[in-house]
Order: sequence, then structure tokens, then C-alpha cells
Amino acid sequence: MKVTVRKLADCIGVTPETIRHYREIGLLNPKVRENGYYDYTVNDALAALLTREMRTYGMQLESIRDSSGSIGEYNKLLADREGELEQEIEMLRLELSRMQETRIYASCGLRILNKVEEFAGPPTWAVAAINRKKGFLPDCGVEQWVKHFPFTYVSATIPLEELNSRKGPDLYDIQIGLGALIHYVEKFRLPLDGRAYYQPGGRFIRTCITTRDLFSLCPQDISPLLEHAEAHGYVFASCTGGRLLYIDRTEKGPLFYLLVWVRVD
Repeated sequence: MKVTVRKLADCIGVTPETIRHYREIGLLNPKVRENGYYDYTVNDALAALLTREMRTYGMQLESIRDSSGSIGEYNKLLADREGELEQEIEMLRLELSRMQETRIYASCGLRILNKVEEFAGPPTWAVAAINRKKGFLPDCGVEQWVKHFPFTYVSATIPLEELNSRKGPDLYDIQIGLGALIHYVEKFRLPLDGRAYYQPGGRFIRTCITTRDLFSLCPQDISPLLEHAEAHGYVFASCTGGRLLYIDRTEKGPLFYLLVWVRVD
């Protein structure tokens, strides 16, 4: 039984272009007539159908072709793809977990907007990319952190010495960059240069603020934190951590929602 490329394509539910491509890369071997047309057989139909099945597993056509020598090679190809899928599933689980964490942070920001709450927090790292006084910082390694979104986040840091200054500066020398929980830093081996900030875990206080300009933050903007610390006799033990939650694009310009936390003793 011999059929044309169009007839074969119609019978097995693919396009003629797909059949031609399978033939061109060596997956099908139809006989050529004297007029240059190809005759396809039942064997070609079966090979095309099995190829389609294997493609649904995410296998590349070249790998399918190269494994056609024996069932042992085919079995190895399946095992290799199974391992790849397991890794992809694990990464999807991590991304789902991280998305759930991000949603929790957003919910927290709404709950404590201009309020303060205490919590026990894990260690984090942050790397600075932009400084209020110095501007953009070259060679800070931030590109490696960007590649690992959503396991990293946009961070904002206020130096410890400015937090502990009784008078306080007119404007904080804020650092903008990327942050991550310590286990993500270790998992992805994120680079830590001399501008990286480590914040140990422990007791924290946090608030959520809104601002039109992150580089115009002053003590008044984080007054809920300062007042809460003073009322409870807390001493700031580290620079702040900060996470940019959202940018509301209003008629007056962007409005930044920033979650700010600081470790206290």
C-alpha cells in the first residue's frame, strides 16, 4: 500500500510539511518515483505516528532520529527525558512556592500599611546596584541575581548608622538592588561582592510605606518603625531590609509600595 505525502498526512492528522520535514531529517525513508514524487507506506505512517508520540514528551526530533537504531537506545532516550522532566517539575514546585511567598508578602503589605508588626525572620542577603549618592554602581554582579527571579526580589536598604542616629539625616543614603533569602543565595550560588549586605535572622519589626520617590526617604517616612522601637526600648541591630511590592501608576506619577523591616535587640 503506497500513498502520497498529502494522503499520508491526512490519514495520521499532521500537515504535509511535517511529513516532508520528517523525511528531510531522516526519520522517514519513502521510495522515490521516476517523476520525483515519493511513495509512503504503512511503515512510514507508523514511524511518523511514533515520532509524534515521542514529541509529546518534549523530545527533540534529532534525538528521536538518533535513537532509532535499537529499542535500547529508545529506552535510554525515554529515561533521559524522564530525568529532565523531573528537574523541570522540581523547578516549577520551587517557583510555585516562591509565588506563594510573594503573595504572602503582598498581603502583609496591605495588612500593615503604615502600621507595625513584630515577627521572627530568616537571614537574607542583598546586593546594591544603585546608591542615592553615587548613582548606578558598576560590576556589582546584579545580572546573576536578575536571572534568578522569582527567587530574588527588588530590595531597598537603609544603613544601620543612619537608623541609629538620634537626629537622623535629611535623606537616607538608600541602596537599591536585589535581595534573597539565604537558602536561595546558597542554592543558586549568587555572587556576593563588597557591596553585599548580610542580615542575620532574629526578631524583626516591619511596616509597609508608600512613597513617590525611593531616593527621598527620610526618618518621617519610616516613623512607625522608629516610634515602635522607641516605645519598646528596642535597639536596631542591622541595616533595614526592604522589598518593593508594587508600583501604582497614578496620574501624579508612580507610587511605590515598600515593605521595610529591621532586626532589633
